[in-house]
Amino acid sequence: MLFNSHFFIFLFFPLSVIGYFTLQRFKKPQLAKYFLFLISLWFYAANDIRSLPVLIVSILVNFYLGKQILKTETHKKLLCVIGILLNLAVLGVFKYLNFFMENISFVFGQSYTPISLILPLGISFFTFQQISYLIDCKNNNADDYSISEYALFASFFPYVTSGPIAFHSEIIPQLRKEKNFKPSAYNIARGLTAFSFGLFKKVVVADTLGAAVNAGWSNIGLLNASSALVVILSYTLQLYFDFAGYSDMASGIALCFNINLPINFDSPYKARNISDFWKRWHMTMTRFFTRYLYIPLGGSRHGLKRTCLNTLIIFLVSGLWHGAAWTFIFWGFLHGIAMVISRLISAKTDKHLPYPLAWLLTFIYVNICWVFFRAPDIKSAFNLFSRLTSGFDFIISEISQNFLTTEVKIFRLFMPIDDSLFATLACVVFLVLACLGAILPENMQRKIQNFKPTTKLCYLTIFVLFWSIISLSGISTFLYFNF
Repeated sequence: MLFNSHFFIFLFFPLSVIGYFTLQRFKKPQLAKYFLFLISLWFYAANDIRSLPVLIVSILVNFYLGKQILKTETHKKLLCVIGILLNLAVLGVFKYLNFFMENISFVFGQSYTPISLILPLGISFFTFQQISYLIDCKNNNADDYSISEYALFASFFPYVTSGPIAFHSEIIPQLRKEKNFKPSAYNIARGLTAFSFGLFKKVVVADTLGAAVNAGWSNIGLLNASSALVVILSYTLQLYFDFAGYSDMASGIALCFNINLPINFDSPYKARNISDFWKRWHMTMTRFFTRYLYIPLGGSRHGLKRTCLNTLIIFLVSGLWHGAAWTFIFWGFLHGIAMVISRLISAKTDKHLPYPLAWLLTFIYVNICWVFFRAPDIKSAFNLFSRLTSGFDFIISEISQNFLTTEVKIFRLFMPIDDSLFATLACVVFLVLACLGAILPENMQRKIQNFKPTTKLCYLTIFVLFWSIISLSGISTFLYFNF
């Protein structure tokens, strides 16, 4: 099931909110949690019911291990290590087994026939959430939760498939607060606003950009330099609006249940260097790796060389976390190298480049890295880069046709110009507006924290929600469903 579907918007979402607070009204908080847990399982199973047993078993095993770790004083570390290894083993089998076997077979000159395995949706997200729970149990930083509380935390449908990576200490205490047992008009207003703007980002902006991206990657050899640039920039923007849109929707949905989710994006394309970028992009993943891998490795406590090594390890693991492919690993390596260089420069000088130049260089570098992230293989990425030398043309080939949405075609009636020129202008205007939308406004999740309802905002929310709903002609998955 997807957030950007009529079924979710008009039936599933309202039913889940009404059912949850109806049970709370009748003083059945435990039943309300079980209800929301079952609703979350329904949501998860609707995407791929074959993945459901993996999620359920993962919840039960980790809950039991957490209980045992909290009880014992002598075997905390051993049980925690067992739990982490079990989680990583499940993740490794479903997500990485074929990748590792293919590469091992290649090294030894053997052929390998991939095993047909499902890739459970969100396995990277719910596995990391539960690993953090086990580690916190070992460090005595977790309470003795009930099964209903833990199961709901691990499966809560707003974030189970694509994050953000929320910690138990952030979600379960909110489930326990009595003031959250009643619906809040303020939180519902905040939630619907965030959801509406997130849906707009996904359906109207990201999906339009995605059509151009797919067309470009399907016909790399036919691209000229200007078209290749459009494809590269379009994916950079698509990924942001798709994932940030999902995070906005997830936060909005959770707010309707009086649950505040952690911020996952903070205008990352405003960053002036790679370090700043990673303080703004997929922030919950960054903090997970910082807290549970970077710091245990030694962090920055053992000198500059060790710090640089730990940084590079973190980004290689981050790349692998995103997918079982060398393109993701190389993407992580590029960001890791940039972080290391940034640290080395910072260690030698306090001077900084002027913000406009620093921002431009960072944005260009991020665009280059995203090419490897999107490419089916490294060779294809370099093939796309090679098209940048094929000569510029103001008319942006067939790629620009993908920006001729129904809304844009209305303007065609008032502009008696050549079709190719009109499509090119539509492409340029859309990309400029998308860039401004990604860079200039304050992040939606931060706006919602300081939410002030106004008549103007109400009308604007209704407008973008209506626009998004009538644009739901085809249902497209979120990019991070693949990770």
